[in-house]
Amino acid sequence: MKCPACHKLIAETSALCGYCGHRFSAEFHAKLTAYFELKEDLAILRDVAVNELAAGIERLSVKIEKQYGEEPVAAVRPPPPFEAPAAPAILDKRTLFASSGAAAWDRSDPDRSHLAPPPPRAEEEKNKQRDDLNFETAMGQKWLLIIGVVATVFGVGYFLKYSFDQGWVGPAGRVALAYLWGAAFLFGGNLFRRRGLENYGLYLSGGGIATLYFATFAAFQIYHLIGQAPSFLLMVMVTALAGTLAVIYDTKWLAVLGLIGGFLTPVLLGTGQDNQIVLMSYMTILNLGLLGVAFYKKWNLLTVLGFCFTYLLYTGWYARFYNPTKFWPALLFVNIFYLIYTVMPFITRFVREERAERDGFAVIVPNSFIAFGYSYYMVKAHFSLEAVGVVSVLYAAVFLGLASYVFKAGKQATEGFVVLAAKAMLFLVITVPIVFSKHWISVFWTAQAMALMWMGLKLENKPLQRSSVILFLIAALKLFFIDYFEVFGLNAAFRIIPGYGYMLMERWITFAIFFLLLYLAADMAREKDIAVPDRTGEKAYPFLYGFLGGLLFVFLNMEVSAFFYDSLPAARFAAISVLWTLFSVGLIVLGFRSRNASLRKTALTLFMATVVKVFFFDMANISTPYRIVSFIMLGLLLVATSYLYHKYKHKLLPELPAQEGEKA
Repeated sequence: MKCPACHKLIAETSALCGYCGHRFSAEFHAKLTAYFELKEDLAILRDVAVNELAAGIERLSVKIEKQYGEEPVAAVRPPPPFEAPAAPAILDKRTLFASSGAAAWDRSDPDRSHLAPPPPRAEEEKNKQRDDLNFETAMGQKWLLIIGVVATVFGVGYFLKYSFDQGWVGPAGRVALAYLWGAAFLFGGNLFRRRGLENYGLYLSGGGIATLYFATFAAFQIYHLIGQAPSFLLMVMVTALAGTLAVIYDTKWLAVLGLIGGFLTPVLLGTGQDNQIVLMSYMTILNLGLLGVAFYKKWNLLTVLGFCFTYLLYTGWYARFYNPTKFWPALLFVNIFYLIYTVMPFITRFVREERAERDGFAVIVPNSFIAFGYSYYMVKAHFSLEAVGVVSVLYAAVFLGLASYVFKAGKQATEGFVVLAAKAMLFLVITVPIVFSKHWISVFWTAQAMALMWMGLKLENKPLQRSSVILFLIAALKLFFIDYFEVFGLNAAFRIIPGYGYMLMERWITFAIFFLLLYLAADMAREKDIAVPDRTGEKAYPFLYGFLGGLLFVFLNMEVSAFFYDSLPAARFAAISVLWTLFSVGLIVLGFRSRNASLRKTALTLFMATVVKVFFFDMANISTPYRIVSFIMLGLLLVATSYLYHKYKHKLLPELPAQEGEKA
């Protein structure tokens, strides 16, 4: 293979060219590595063929001597025949080599010594020499040139200042010299590039761009030779020149230099006065131009840098000049930036179906948070908190639209689809507490958790499945520790203060939706038989079922306690004991039907807790009639449960009847 810069043959795998110091791209380096690995495999196969040929000739010679020779020749043990490995097997190269020609290889024939692999020490020494050569080449060809260009630019600046102090050249002459120096750099860079010194020419061109920026800044800010508008136009032209040369020369670093200079232009040419529309329009045009270059050339670094500089410049303007009179332009432009850095990586990743680097696509996440943060504070101050819900819904709509496009394109298993769908859900989750309030937030969060579980199972994505479980936990905490007390009026004694009928239907509907969605999520996880912690292999659905059962038990206790507190306070503790017993029976029945030992053991534990409560608490704290009910109900249900264990014992251990027969 040849170096893409100097077109010299590459002799070894390396990150840099040993001749011109050109740094290879990640894609080219991967191809280079694969190329040399294939060459090494070919060399080994050639060695194996030579060994087998030599061994075959030797065996034939022995046969000839045995048949026709005058003197008997000692038999030579033939080397083991070479057997090619099966296609799926992956063998170490040296193992393959040893298995194919070990006998011929081990002979102390001096003629075959050149076939042996070099000793490890010699190989290490050779690698060390290569590394030293690469370092020396990089220092000599790259870093010395960069330092020289930077030093030259500084020299031009000091020359302008010194000539001003000494009165040698007037201000106009100094600026003209700076422009000439920049033009000379650009001309020399193009000349050297055409003569084969591509990297050398590119660095000179970069120095020319930097010098032109500096000359324009000096003409406006230092010598006041031209106004702000012409200076601004000149710097825009220099930025466009840098982008054009980057595309022509196919090097992203010139584009990076133009990007930095472009975003520094309003800073360098600033007069301390606010010109919001001009500044934001310039940033929009600059972003579209640079991201167009990034899209055409697939340079994701431009996307990341443009994103960083855009919000840095916007933040600087916002902190210094924003006030309520600038609300609409500020809101409009920050959301234009949001759309640019959401849609552009999406187009590169999905529409053009190109393999984009993760860096370029990753700006979608912080971009939406930053833009939404500015929108949140501006809209809340200008209108109200509820109005922010419009912004969050629009953000969710953008992500839902992009996610639906990806889904229809059949790419729902990709990481990008997961990011887009998750962002859409996140903004919907944010919208609910902004627009709605109270317990409906918990209901919506439960629905989001259910959707995350469905998506995680559909895509076989573990992080989404874990996120679903976490969101279920958060919704449960809010329902039982916030909504029950602050919305539904429950107090510490498990009594609803306005009365048991207060918001009864809303309360039951809220919890019914929560338990139904949690059950559906657990059932889906059971059907997929997923294991959330991969290292241990533990299943997710037993936890979800247990979580559901535990919360249902707590909910029923709260409701029964609150109902009897208002209706029949003296029977409250007896009613709870009956509830515990009935709940235990339900667990026993489910345990037998599903052959689940954990359910049955949980039921027995709850039975024992109920027995302790009835004998040691109810006996002392409730009146005789309710004490009778408590004891009779517990006794009858315990007897019925024991009957279940006798009748369906074959569902516990199928071998029990045989064992009993043996004992008999």
